[in-house]
Amino acid sequence: MSKETGDSLVFMSKSRLKEDITYEIGEQESIGFVFPVYWYTLPTMVERFIKHLRLSGYRGQYVYAIASYGFSAGGIMDRLKNMLEEKQLKLDAAFGVKMVDNYVVGYDIVSREKQISLLKNAEAEIENVLSLIVKKEHIQKINKGSLAFVSPLTGYAYRRTDHTKKFFVTQSCNGCRQCERNCPCNTIKMVDGKPVWKEDCTFCLSCLHGCRQKAVQYGRFTEKRERYQYRQQA
Repeated sequence: MSKETGDSLVFMSKSRLKEDITYEIGEQESIGFVFPVYWYTLPTMVERFIKHLRLSGYRGQYVYAIASYGFSAGGIMDRLKNMLEEKQLKLDAAFGVKMVDNYVVGYDIVSREKQISLLKNAEAEIENVLSLIVKKEHIQKINKGSLAFVSPLTGYAYRRTDHTKKFFVTQSCNGCRQCERNCPCNTIKMVDGKPVWKEDCTFCLSCLHGCRQKAVQYGRFTEKRERYQYRQQA
């Protein structure tokens, strides 16, 4: 998205929050927020980034958001809109892209064939969204789903839950530290050669899906479930 629009790319990781940066916004530059949907709400990492966000030069430039989701997006854009208004930013456009649902804590991943189909459709949808963003269309194009009304409740539960309690590793863990390196929240620390999860977890499941040994588990059911990594389709 940033390559096609020519805008700068900033990752909303915890390390960025410590840099205390003020971002300069050019007169013709757009401001975009791209994130996944967790429990019908914004990931805590994204909320934290927005709360600490400082912009210079904003004069009503085009602001858009893109949410990737597995089932539906719920009321996520309503929460984002409210948060941006607190920063004196107006959300001009909201888009959703349906991708593979990787929430193996709750259920199985869809088949490989279904993954390929979903990702091909997602690529086409991304191209469509890009064309609308380039034109700076003021539009909302996102599937909220029939259960969007529960978003305040699921969002509250997500933000109040300690997501680290049920993480553990099996004996197949080889102490490679990949989970620690890839954690966007700096949540994972190695203790005696094994990963330990601290309290600040956005629950992205990157550690679980990214473990080559399939050693990272969560609760009682993930050991028998497949992992998912995005694969660019030919």
